[in-house]
Order: sequence, then structure tokens, then C-alpha cells
Amino acid sequence: MGHKLKNPVGLVRGLPRMSWHPKNLFNLYMRTYGPLNADTRFQKSSLTMFAQRWKAKKLARAYHGDWIPETKFKRHFLPDELPPIIGKPGEEKVPLASLMFAEVEKRLDTVIFRSCLAQSVYGARHLVLTGKVRVNGQKCKDPNYRMQPGDLISVDPQFVVTLRPGNPWKPETLRRADESDDLGEAEPVPEPSADASAESSADASTSDASAATPAPSTTVKPSKPLKFNLPDYAAPFLFVPPYLEVSWTTCSIVYLRHPTARPGVSEIPTPYEADGEVMRLTWEYYLGLGRKGDKRPASQFGKRLGA
Repeated sequence: MGHKLKNPVGLVRGLPRMSWHPKNLFNLYMRTYGPLNADTRFQKSSLTMFAQRWKAKKLARAYHGDWIPETKFKRHFLPDELPPIIGKPGEEKVPLASLMFAEVEKRLDTVIFRSCLAQSVYGARHLVLTGKVRVNGQKCKDPNYRMQPGDLISVDPQFVVTLRPGNPWKPETLRRADESDDLGEAEPVPEPSADASAESSADASTSDASAATPAPSTTVKPSKPLKFNLPDYAAPFLFVPPYLEVSWTTCSIVYLRHPTARPGVSEIPTPYEADGEVMRLTWEYYLGLGRKGDKRPASQFGKRLGA
């Protein structure tokens, strides 16, 4: 089972997470333009090489799968090697370092968050565990489920926070269940009473004569459109990766393909540079650490990235 910190978006640590919370946006700003940006500069650092790698790993893992225990991440979600993608001569380099988190992006809870159907990856995980998500028509309660190309994910619109009126961050709003008017659900048809059934049986003989007369066409009242109510400061997080196809009218997702990288572009969303010092040092940390079941020779442990 995964775990979640009591205050993952706290301002003391200032670590960006997969969340739309305003505090997370502030932490992202501080890591990009504020004083905390100095922690991501390792060119003139006085730390040892191991300390630099450990610090970079701390920053990267805080965003990519911080709810996954470290032992489980190294054993099941960390690839043995990065794919050998080589660009043409003269083209930009392919940012391979960020692809170490490609397996995390295939998780069901991560896909729901990337599709903007949950305000955080923790909320997406809660939707999965409580049975509000279906994969290919079947209810799925495993947030560790790895998506395959062509999989169809559907989320119950009644439990999508962005479809609820009011402030979605209030606990009482999150607990509301009867949102049928705003979700455009059809009103229930009342069951016929005993008197009505008796009258219908009594008039059965006269209905044969009027059966030949065509009945007037009835018009179906269209349902109300879905009204999205986004939390404050959520605009910077409203993007969908190219490997997902999202339908907000039906709250469904089609997983088109696995994320990849090409010259100058990485499809792994990350708050840090896709092939920058943070990602490179993180991969060097895991490459030199080794792990159970690693088939690489011992001579490759600790090898510099790109050497």
C-alpha cells in the first residue's frame, strides 16, 4: 500500500507535488524563480557527489510517485536502463533522463490526474480505491494498474470534484453526494399506483379502437450540460499529455500509447528540466545504488550517465 504525507504541499519543505493546491503552485514558483531555485543548481555545489545525487533524487521523487514507497519504486517502477533513442546528426539531444519515470505515468491514478479529472494524484487514488473508476467497463480498485494502449477509463461524474458547485476544497463540499441537478441526470419516473393499473385494465377494451391512431411524438428534454468549477489558481496545471485522449463530457479517457521522448521534447510532465541536472543526478543515484534482481554487471554500478 502507498502512503501520503500529512501535509504534502507544506511550505516548509517547498517540494512540488502532483496537486492543484495553491500552496503547491507557490512551491513550484519558489523552485523555479525563487530562492529555492539554488537547490537545483549543482554546477558549483560544495556537496559531495553522493550528496548531490541524493538531493536530486529527493526533489525528483517528491513529484514523481512520492506516494510509492522507495523499495517498491526501485523494484517495480524503475527501469533497468533507459531506451537507446539516438537522434539524427545536428538535431537536439533526446531528453532520456526523464523516461525513468515512464512507468509511474502508466499507473491508473496518475493517468486520472493527468486527465484533469482529479484535483491531485491523492484524490485520483481515492477514486480508484473507492470503486469510482472503471477500466474497459470493469470496476478497478487497483491504483497500481498499468495502462496498456487502447484502454478506456471512465470516472463516475458524480465524484469528480471539478463538477461540483461551491468551493471544491471544503470538506463538506467533497462529501456531498446528491448533485443530480448539476450533473444532468434524468429524474426518476414514478411507479404506477394500484388505481392507475386498475383503470388501465378497465380501458383495455377501448384501447383497441384507438390503437390504429398514431400516438403523438414525445420530445425528450435535453439534460443540462456539465458545469466545471475549477479551484483557484488551477490554470497552470490544466494540460493533457499527448498520449491521452480525454472526453470531459463523459468523464472518460483513452490511453493511446506509452509516453516517450523525441529530440528536444519529453512527454513526461515534470517541474524540472527533462534532461537537466536534477534528472541526470537522480538517474546516477539509482544507477550506482543497484537493486535486488538487477541483471547488470557490477562494473556498471556507479557509471556516469552518458559515459
